[in-house]
Amino acid sequence: CGMRHCGGILRRLGERFRGNPRRLGEKFLSLTSEQRDERVARVAIIGTPNAGKSVLINRIVETKISAESPKRHTTRREILGVFTEGETQMVLMDTPGIVSWKEQAKYEKSLTRSPWDALVDVDAALVVIDAAKRLLEAENQMLHRLGTNQKEYKEAGKKFPNLYLGLNKMDLVKPEAKAFSLSEHINGLINFEFTYYLSALRGDGVEDLVTDMLAEAKEGPWPFPPETRAGLSLRERIEEIVREKIFIRFHQELPYQIGQEIEEAVQIPKEGVRIRVRLVTMSNSQKMIVTGKRGLKLRDLEREIEKDLFNHVFGQPTKVQLSVKVAK
Repeated sequence: CGMRHCGGILRRLGERFRGNPRRLGEKFLSLTSEQRDERVARVAIIGTPNAGKSVLINRIVETKISAESPKRHTTRREILGVFTEGETQMVLMDTPGIVSWKEQAKYEKSLTRSPWDALVDVDAALVVIDAAKRLLEAENQMLHRLGTNQKEYKEAGKKFPNLYLGLNKMDLVKPEAKAFSLSEHINGLINFEFTYYLSALRGDGVEDLVTDMLAEAKEGPWPFPPETRAGLSLRERIEEIVREKIFIRFHQELPYQIGQEIEEAVQIPKEGVRIRVRLVTMSNSQKMIVTGKRGLKLRDLEREIEKDLFNHVFGQPTKVQLSVKVAK
């Protein structure tokens, strides 16, 4: 098993992820798909809310494509991250967090069904667990369902995606031996290929994980150009960043009730990018909270969105103008 943890053998923490050693050279990018021996690995990332799935996928693709927030269900759609190394392209599916059966009634059916639908037609699935806290009802039910499905598929002679376990937030686990005990317990429930001790926030263990995920690739044409990082439209990437900032800044149920409409996204010569977004609230009181006294909260939100759009999407000066309306 080398440095990995499998068959009950403990592996040490992975080395800190050091940038991207997998840059594609201009000569390689100039090749056509017929000249490359292309391979594709499709990987679903599943876990309960706040396990760190979005932070992990952003770390792997080295840019922000999925909203990150301490609040549950910041991820509202299936997000595709794309990572290309050599002749292999990996498509990562970030899915909404899996909740317990009791909680499912609180959420849209698409949010509770999507993570399980993602297991269809993928080569592998990474199960992300928050190693800094004990397993709760949602985690136990998720692991039970995964184990049952894995066993039933095997008995029926059907293909079930290879499962990998990622114990995340190792930077918060003290002492680290707690994570080893957790790993032994979970590996006793499900047949995982490997277990990884990760800190998606710092990048610990990510490089080994990526190497093994790439090894799941099958022959086939790349679904995306080699320079692609996200399987999202420009509009969707803007929406993800706006959503993240709303979830970070506002509290309780308010972030879940704010809609958004991208009204304009234009490139202005010698000036940069100009974006107009209209936020939609359910009531006048919500509108007042979002706007703030003399519009200060709205202005602060604009600056935060501009910073991330500059750093992760456009790479050039970006001006964001927000407005707020009440839904009819």
